Amino acid sequence: MAGRGALYRVLGFVPFALGAAALLLVLTQNPFSAPYVDRSAEAVRLELQAALARAVDRDWYDAEMEAALAARDLDRMRMVAAVGGRHGHAPDGPTLTRMQDLEAEETGALASLRDCAVCAADITACPRVALLAMCGVTVEMTPLGDLNALRRAAQAGLSGGEVDGIEVALAGAGLGATGLAVASGGTSVTVKVGATALRLARRLGTVTPGFAADLRRLSDVDFRPGGIDDYALGKAGIEAVADPLRLARLGELAGDLGRVAERSSLTDAVLMLRHVDDAADARRLARLSDAAGPDTRAAIEILGKGRAFRTLVRLSDLALGAAALVWLVAGQVLAFIGARIGAMAFEIARAPLRPRARPEAPAPAIRPEPPLTRPRPALRPDPPLRRPVASRPMLGHTPAE
Repeated sequence: MAGRGALYRVLGFVPFALGAAALLLVLTQNPFSAPYVDRSAEAVRLELQAALARAVDRDWYDAEMEAALAARDLDRMRMVAAVGGRHGHAPDGPTLTRMQDLEAEETGALASLRDCAVCAADITACPRVALLAMCGVTVEMTPLGDLNALRRAAQAGLSGGEVDGIEVALAGAGLGATGLAVASGGTSVTVKVGATALRLARRLGTVTPGFAADLRRLSDVDFRPGGIDDYALGKAGIEAVADPLRLARLGELAGDLGRVAERSSLTDAVLMLRHVDDAADARRLARLSDAAGPDTRAAIEILGKGRAFRTLVRLSDLALGAAALVWLVAGQVLAFIGARIGAMAFEIARAPLRPRARPEAPAPAIRPEPPLTRPRPALRPDPPLRRPVASRPMLGHTPAE
């Protein structure tokens, strides 16, 4: 029986030992140092579709459309209508009439000419976001916009005023990308678009303080005002105006925003910069635009930056396995401790109900034998020995017999 009990204890310890050994083996891989891995673009697209399908219901559609119509916000109305239509929601009769009235009022010939003139004069006064691309950034997207920014900075520096270093760096990155567009087969146009989007966002005030700090750090490009004329006349390269290596670091950031503008639109990229807090957010926004495309702004506005960016990553298989093993081993330890505590509690609760054993009666004391009081009997002396009788021969017998 003792051997069988020891065997049961050993077999009960084997699952815990195997789980603990597997956990130690997995922990040597450092599964929690980088628990998240990037999803593929297709996986991000599917995750975004599922998240938007949960968020865009009929109540959301009606509330957002009513708010857009009440604010006379044509851009917001178009976004809500497009997103709702992709999820099977359509306006009712009265709402559709109000939408058509707003569209006709804001997009008429006279209204468009008036608003376009306002945007061309000052992009910060554009009444509609869509007009930025049509009227406000036509010149800014050309090298003339970058040269104009450098000209303003040179005039400020020569007159003793304050030079906007970020504006200079972005203009330099745009000019450098424009000069490399032919040699790179057009790939550097993305950097040009991103730099222009950053300059427009700063003028519109959509750049967050955290992102502005990153821009200031990257904008130290060793600006040389004296080389602007030679560069404009084609007598010198971009190195005559700024440090090319420092411009390249800023160009990486501009390239991320250029990807956003290419996959959605320039105006959407400018407006979405209010959700970018640092350079890492700019990279995440670029990855989100790779999957969402024209719906990038809608995903950010509807889901929020946090939920939208969480669709880009998932827990790694190694981290999930390690978490499962930790849960398994912890459960085994708690089960063992619980079993011991339960047994102790059962014994304590059972003690008052257990019948008490009666004390055994003491054994009777052994009384000593009383001494013999009777007198010893007198022994009679042995009788005297009789004389032996000699045998006599009988008749007919010889003595020998």
